[in-house]
Amino acid sequence: MSFFTLRKSRIALGKSTVPGLFGKNRHRCVGVDITAQAIKIVELSRSQGEFRLQAYAIEPLPAGLMNDLTCSGAESVIRVLLKALEKAGVMARDAVVAMPDELLISKTLEVESGLSEADLELHVRLEAEQYVPYALEDVALDFEVQGRSSNHAGQVAVQMVACRQEALEWYRSVLIGAGLTPRVVEVQAHALARGVEAAVPDLSQQEAVAVVDFGSHMTLLSIVRQGQVIYSRELLFGQGMAGAQGFEESVVQHLGLGLEQFVESGAAGVVGMILLAGAAATTPGLSQWVEARLGTPVRVANPFSAMDLNPALAPETLLCDAPMLLTACGLALRGSD
Repeated sequence: MSFFTLRKSRIALGKSTVPGLFGKNRHRCVGVDITAQAIKIVELSRSQGEFRLQAYAIEPLPAGLMNDLTCSGAESVIRVLLKALEKAGVMARDAVVAMPDELLISKTLEVESGLSEADLELHVRLEAEQYVPYALEDVALDFEVQGRSSNHAGQVAVQMVACRQEALEWYRSVLIGAGLTPRVVEVQAHALARGVEAAVPDLSQQEAVAVVDFGSHMTLLSIVRQGQVIYSRELLFGQGMAGAQGFEESVVQHLGLGLEQFVESGAAGVVGMILLAGAAATTPGLSQWVEARLGTPVRVANPFSAMDLNPALAPETLLCDAPMLLTACGLALRGSD
């Protein structure tokens, strides 16, 4: 995946490595995760390949503000982001933000191998006309060569992602309005997968991680394998039930059904670990209960467990907040690629 600053009609799909881009100085980047309920920010610095968590914050958004981006002015969101940046004492100006998966159209294309970059981009744009339900001049489009096609010799698999240009510009305007420099607009699922890799660095490459991200009313189950989200679905319960009688049993029932549906989908990958994320992840005894009932190792998400920490941060508070910061951490990591 190529690394680039934001340009018209291009958004970034995933991670990349640019040797020597930042040199040996400690570079800082802030990941900005804007959800329907809150803005979550993570500032990481990197020096000689080692990451440090410098700062983070979780700031709630006014109820209903993010229900429809096209009807929501950026000003209210900018104010909340500014508050989060000030609260955390963020020094970084470079920022990476996530584009929600529901605003994206994603397709895997089979393309003749050996095409030049220009010919490949032209081919992808022609293919996009079949899948994008609006005029291409209004579209931000990006693509990534995944590797050789497993179905056809002489072809490569290319992942195409598109979104409305106005949605992309909305996210850019939020960052710019808060005094940040937007470096990459990332696909949310890819940022989550990167955060999972940081939280579970010891997992076998052949095993998958089931990420259970507790939302207010719905819980998102994502299966991550080899740095990619290969399956996702919503589970019909949320962290609003946390603390209520039977919450643990409800988690086991819904999660067990979700894992069964993943197996039935035929997606490749054996779940080797369950990762609990979101505010309800730290519910006392929940991880032990789920592990005992489902027979799969369970861990509470902490993408900072192997990182150096700013001494000003309170470790006990971070342990409670870390499960809510998987995607924001993945975004900050993307900025250091």
